Order: sequence, then C-alpha cells, then structure tokens
Amino acid sequence: MPARPRTVTIAYVFILTNALVWFALGVIVAANVHPALPDATLLKGIMAVMSFLSTGILLVAYFLLLKGRRSGFFIALGFLFVTALLTFFDQVGWSDLVVLVINLLPIILLVKDRTWYLSPNPAAGGK
Repeated sequence: MPARPRTVTIAYVFILTNALVWFALGVIVAANVHPALPDATLLKGIMAVMSFLSTGILLVAYFLLLKGRRSGFFIALGFLFVTALLTFFDQVGWSDLVVLVINLLPIILLVKDRTWYLSPNPAAGGK
C-alpha cells in the first residue's frame, strides 16, 4: 500500500495555514485593531463572523480530507478557489499577495493529487 504523497501533507499544511490566517483576521477585526476598517460596528461584526466561518469551512474540509472523504476535496478546492478569486477584486498589496499564495498552492497541490483524493480510500494510501 503506497504511503500518502508528500504533496498531500504539504497541501494539508497550507489548508491549516489558511485557516489560521482567517482565524487571525477574525480576531483582529473582532478586537477592533484592524487599522483600515471603517467605524461601522455592524460591518466589523459581519467581517469577524465571516472570517470565523471561513476558518470553520477550512477545518471541516481538512478533517474530511484526513478521513478520506471526497466531499473534503471539493469543499477545500471550491473554497480556496473562491477566496483566491476574491483576492483579485481587492486592492492587491503585499499581504494580499501572501494570502493569494497561501490559497493557490493548495489548489495546485489538490489538483495535482486529485486521483489520490478521489480514490475509494485515500486515507489508506490511495487503495
């Protein structure tokens, strides 16, 4: 039985890193320390909740991937693709480029290893 490909482990790390970025953003917005946000409390609340929901979506996708569920592959790929696409609609600065890389690398790795993720039991080594 072949072992899990190294690139799968790297994709897992980037998915968790992405979840950490969303969580940190949620904490920063909720603590009202983000310097570029307007004073609208409702807007900040919505942004914080959306950041925490994004964290949750990524964690669910991560645990589904670990269990070998196909749905984890599609959830992760879809969410990462949408967030990467939304990055282009923002004013792109250095932090946006870092987040874009954190989004694009796992997309590339997920697509590269799609046969492993979509096999009947990838958690057991792709068999």
